[in-house]
Amino acid sequence: MFRIDKYQIVRRLALIGLVFTACSFRPPGGSDINAKVKAIFLYNFSKYVDWPEHMASGRFKIAIYGHYPALKEELIRMSKVKRRGDRSFEILMFDTPEKIVPTHILFVVKAKSVDMAYINRKLKKTSTLLVTEEDELINRGANINLYYENNKQRMEINPSNFDAKGLKISEELMSISKVVNG
Repeated sequence: MFRIDKYQIVRRLALIGLVFTACSFRPPGGSDINAKVKAIFLYNFSKYVDWPEHMASGRFKIAIYGHYPALKEELIRMSKVKRRGDRSFEILMFDTPEKIVPTHILFVVKAKSVDMAYINRKLKKTSTLLVTEEDELINRGANINLYYENNKQRMEINPSNFDAKGLKISEELMSISKVVNG
């Protein structure tokens, strides 16, 4: 039986609170705090989702499909100081859908959302966590969709999409997400 002590629960809730505090800031002007917020979300997804045993070794791979240099920079910066347990991170970029390979997490940039059907077909039999930022993609194969509401970064999840990929989502992540059953 999986057991979490009180200290772990408090630590996790504090971390979730920190993420939501960071997400509540959207500065005016050209600063791309959104990239930093998304990097924090992607890093935290690595802690609150369990992948199948065959993906439990080697580097933990987070990929971006599309052009988002600020997010890539934030993820690379994060990968130099953070780890997923004893595993280091590898950050990948794909500029065409044909180049996409299975990873732990694939973030699909909004401008590349038109390729979602192809991405789903290509990654259908993999355990790649698909994270998007476009309305309705949660009903078209995305596991997690990031969106803004009242000027704050929010997320919605589709548990059936997790089950289809052999991924297990933590109760903590479900409790702070909008759950969509599509």
